[in-house]
Amino acid sequence: MAEDAPQRNRHTVHQSIRITAAPRKVWAALVASWAGETWRNADFETDWQIGSPIAITARIGEKRYRDKGRVIRAEPYDLLQYAYWSRISGLPDVPSSYSTVTFKIIPEGDQVLLEVEQDVPPSPLRQGKDWSIGPETGFRHVEFYWRSTLPILKRVVEQDAAL
Repeated sequence: MAEDAPQRNRHTVHQSIRITAAPRKVWAALVASWAGETWRNADFETDWQIGSPIAITARIGEKRYRDKGRVIRAEPYDLLQYAYWSRISGLPDVPSSYSTVTFKIIPEGDQVLLEVEQDVPPSPLRQGKDWSIGPETGFRHVEFYWRSTLPILKRVVEQDAAL
């Protein structure tokens, strides 16, 4: 992270799931753009080479958002890590506003333990007439996202023969 803002109050989400599949299938689901659209509701345009940019098109309801990121590490069948900035976070497009996502693929017999870790910057305080968003809002959203998304990823990997 850059020195443009303090790093205090960042949170880290940890989630994991067991998937009955070979590591290569889990890896394919993480990096294939068509597979990502299926399980994460977002298209990631990148070549997954270290340092390469990522153009992210995400859908939330009927709205589409364009976010961006950069590949940090890509070790096929083992580890994938990237940082990204989300336009809807309300944070400025500076390095300290980026969230880092790390996937670890751990073989366990005929299964894989997929561990996901996401570092989440604090959300800015925003208020409306009947609502408010505070520093932990982004963290709570990311926790919910991975809790909901990992079972979908598991189903896609275990049921899609094209992977």
